[in-house]
Order: sequence, then structure tokens, then C-alpha cells
Amino acid sequence: MTAEMAASAHWSLDKDSVFPETAIPANIDRQNYSIFPRKFYVDIERCCIQCRRWFIFFANEQKHWFEGLGFYVDGDCTKCVDCRKNDQNIKLMQKRYQILSAKKDRNAKEISELKRIALELFQLGYIKDQTKVDRIG
Repeated sequence: MTAEMAASAHWSLDKDSVFPETAIPANIDRQNYSIFPRKFYVDIERCCIQCRRWFIFFANEQKHWFEGLGFYVDGDCTKCVDCRKNDQNIKLMQKRYQILSAKKDRNAKEISELKRIALELFQLGYIKDQTKVDRIG
């Protein structure tokens, strides 16, 4: 397969660095698309919008996203794996913070966990008011 053929697999690929030798066929029947399905998947080089590092959005990962998980085929991977995992961890911390904050009778272990999570969320800028961290106890 040529680079031109790989770029023509989907309208969004014409501006990307693609690796045609990694092409795998797509199952259009399993894709969520309005007009233009992806004919096949190829590894695509991307720059993470968060950390600015280059990464590869692998063909197998795309197949999983667009056929297994049912993501819309015009969707795009804009963050590297490390930044996506970091975002997931922050969301889990926020959820745990909410659960522990709402709990009336926290034990010592839960208070310690809540304080640790609150401090980390404060340092990351998700909690703006330091008194929210200070008054846990």
C-alpha cells in the first residue's frame, strides 16, 4: 500500500504522517459514521496536545476505538497514552474525593486518604481554595 492510498482511507488522514505498511482492513458495518467510513486503519503519527510529545495512534487501537467501543469514526486521538492515563487517574481522584467528602462518618484511614487526595488536587490546580484542604480532619 502506498502513502497516498493510506491517506485516502479516510478524509482526516490527508494531513497526517501515516505508515502504510501497518494497514489493517476495517469492518465498516461495525463503525459509527455518517458519510465517510474508514476503509482501513494505519498507524498515524500525532503530537500530544497536552505534553507536546510525539506518539503513534496505532491501527489496532483505532480498530478497537471505532469498531469495539463504537466511537464516532471522525473522532480523533489527541493525547498520548501517558496523558490519557493521567487524565483518567485525575478523574478517579476527583470521584473518590467527592465520595469521601460527602461521607459523614469517616474513619482515620479515610480522613488520611481524603487529605492526601485533596492536597494532590490542590497542587494540580483542581481545588482552588486551600482552606478546603486545611479543614479536613
